[in-house]
Amino acid sequence: MGADDSGADQSEAEARERALRLLEAVHQFPCAYAVTVIAFNREVVTEQVKRAALSRGDNPGDADKGEGDAGHELRASREGKYLSHRFAVRVSHAGEVLELYARLKSVEGVVTIL
Repeated sequence: MGADDSGADQSEAEARERALRLLEAVHQFPCAYAVTVIAFNREVVTEQVKRAALSRGDNPGDADKGEGDAGHELRASREGKYLSHRFAVRVSHAGEVLELYARLKSVEGVVTIL
């Protein structure tokens, strides 16, 4: 591990802390956190996005049974290549929001997360 590695770790930790402080300043937790995911319009991608968004951090493979699809809206792009997935995900604290983003980013076929 070189001198540059510790700087990268520190800046990553600082970025996480800034994100947590911003989330806590803007949202009152617990809350329904609104997130939009733009992804390719493929059934397998849609299922993985739903699973990532509606699962809990301690068991990411299982969708939250309480949410179901009630918090999920879909809209196709004009030519149908992409889908906009809109969720209202119940979160207890700011850290859960960052976990949510991490799960969504790991889905192959996700273009952007808003």
